[in-house]
Amino acid sequence: MKEVREIEEKLYFAYGSNMNLEQMAYRCPSAEVVENVHVEGYRLAFCGRPSGNGVATILPEEGSHVDGVLWRITKECEQSLDYYEGYPHLYSKEIINVKNSDGKERDVTVYTINEPYKSQPSIPSQVYLEGILEGCRENGIPENAVQEAAECAEGMCSRGRKGKAARQTGLGKSTRWGKSGILLPSMSV
Repeated sequence: MKEVREIEEKLYFAYGSNMNLEQMAYRCPSAEVVENVHVEGYRLAFCGRPSGNGVATILPEEGSHVDGVLWRITKECEQSLDYYEGYPHLYSKEIINVKNSDGKERDVTVYTINEPYKSQPSIPSQVYLEGILEGCRENGIPENAVQEAAECAEGMCSRGRKGKAARQTGLGKSTRWGKSGILLPSMSV
């Protein structure tokens, strides 16, 4: 008789580098894309240290929304994401409500950046930003909100918010990239 093993699965909302299919295949080989969704009442932002290498997060903002990818992940995937996201120090996990294009709502897990990083706009590296934009293209998600969030971090926000970051930076010393541009697990800030 075969042993029946229960697989615990969770739904996870990705709005940053984890929208990138190649990067998620590396981090979470068992993860599966469910569909594109969005969360209302939030905006995309890049936060971290003022010296740059900002990482993506979502912040509450009435009238805004953030598009992303809904993933079905296993317990092992969640452990890998916890490590990649620096949970619980850099990011925490929350349950939020997302909607698909048909209006179907689901409560899902999302990672959001913690204080003191949450209060500090920070410019993302070009490689990190390009990985997110590639994820948008792969999944048919508009790139404009990602580009606007990067501009806000640079202090050139068109929506009335002013970023505190003062200069464009490249990759930080703690950032590690694989052969195909995959961000390898390490604390981003």
